Amino acid sequence: MPERDSPLTVLGGKLRNLGPPSLSVLVALFEDAEEYQSFVSLVREFLPEREHEILMQPTPTRQMAAFATHFEDRYFPLDRMSLEGFGEGYADLTRHIPVIPLGISWEDYHYMADFRPGYQLMSYLAAAPQREDEARIAIGELCTEHVSVELLERVPQGGLSREEIHRLLKGTPYEALADWADILEWDTGNFFLDTSYDELWQTPFDLLEWDREAVEQLTRDWLGADEIQEKVSNLALWLEEDPPRHFEDLLNFILEKRGNESRDEG
Repeated sequence: MPERDSPLTVLGGKLRNLGPPSLSVLVALFEDAEEYQSFVSLVREFLPEREHEILMQPTPTRQMAAFATHFEDRYFPLDRMSLEGFGEGYADLTRHIPVIPLGISWEDYHYMADFRPGYQLMSYLAAAPQREDEARIAIGELCTEHVSVELLERVPQGGLSREEIHRLLKGTPYEALADWADILEWDTGNFFLDTSYDELWQTPFDLLEWDREAVEQLTRDWLGADEIQEKVSNLALWLEEDPPRHFEDLLNFILEKRGNESRDEG
C-alpha cells in the first residue's frame, strides 16, 4: 500500500495550485492545519464552484467572510457579528454553524417599548408566555399610547390563550396573531423562531453541527421563518394604519367568535 502524504504536504500542493498564499494564511495553516482542512472541506461541500475565489482571499478572516457571503446567497445568513469577531483562525466557523436566532427573548418581551405599535397590540391580546405576567401589564401601558384604555379593558382578562387564538382565528384574515403567539412562546416548530440568543449558547444543539442534512433543514427553517414573519408583519402594519379602529375591528371579531362558541356549547 502506498504511503499517504501528510496533511501539510497535501495542503501545500493545493495552495500551490491556487496561487501564493498570504503570510496570515500561512501562519493559520501551520498553526492548525486540521482546522484549515476543515474549512476547505466546508467550502468544497457547500460552495464548490467558489473554492478558488474564497481560498484566494488574503486572510482567514476574509476567506470566512467570502464564504459567508456566498453561503447566504444559496442557503441562509450566517451571524455577521460572529464573523467580525473571528481572529486569524478557522475554528469558530468550522466547529459549529454560526446561525442568527430570531426568537423573542425574555428581555425582548419584558422591554417591548422597542417594538413597533402593531407588535405591542398583538402581544397584549395574547396571554403572557411562560416567562412573566408582569411584563404583559407593562405592554398594556404601552398600548394606551395607541388605543383607548376603554378598548383595552374589553380584552379578556389575562389575554387569550394560544389554543383559543388558533381555534378562533385559523383560516381568517387575522390568523397571523396565532403565529405571533407561537413566536412569543417559542413554539412555532421553527428552529430560528424558537431560539433566541439568550439560550443559543447555553444548550448544545446537534442541529448546529456542519453537515449536509443540518444545513438543508436550517435552510428550510429560514425560509419558513421568513414566511411566518411576513404574515405577522403584515398584520402589525395593518394595525398601525389606524390603531384604534383596526384594533377594535380585530377585538370585535374575536369576541363575536368567542360568543358564538359559548352559545353553541350551551
